[in-house]
Amino acid sequence: MYLDAGNAGWAQDRTALVDALNRSGIGQADGFAVNVANFYSTEQSAAYGAGLSAALGGKHFVIDTSRNGNGPLGSGAWCNPPGRAVGETPTERTGRPGVDAYLWVKIPGESDGDCGRGEPGAGQFWLDYAVGLATR
Repeated sequence: MYLDAGNAGWAQDRTALVDALNRSGIGQADGFAVNVANFYSTEQSAAYGAGLSAALGGKHFVIDTSRNGNGPLGSGAWCNPPGRAVGETPTERTGRPGVDAYLWVKIPGESDGDCGRGEPGAGQFWLDYAVGLATR
């Protein structure tokens, strides 16, 4: 079991996040997950996770790479941002100490919701978006 620990652009107060993870039972978990359903690059996510890991006594973590192939769009664009791509294929062979796996937690092509551009509702599969992620 891996507890969600946000992403590289989310939790700016590491002390508060570490405290929340400790209160949530991180000591009994296998580790924590970063970048779930987000777009931060694997490099950004690994650095973010490594900092948290150090603050948590070396706890391991996993990175959601399902939509991070082109990194974040910027300006806080999180809702079905255009031009994104799938990231690394799921694997346990990350080559990074402390990173147990790259996973596709968010299903590539699953909509974040209607972001004002006519997208499908949150959680609905969106073929056009999935194809875009896969072909970039």
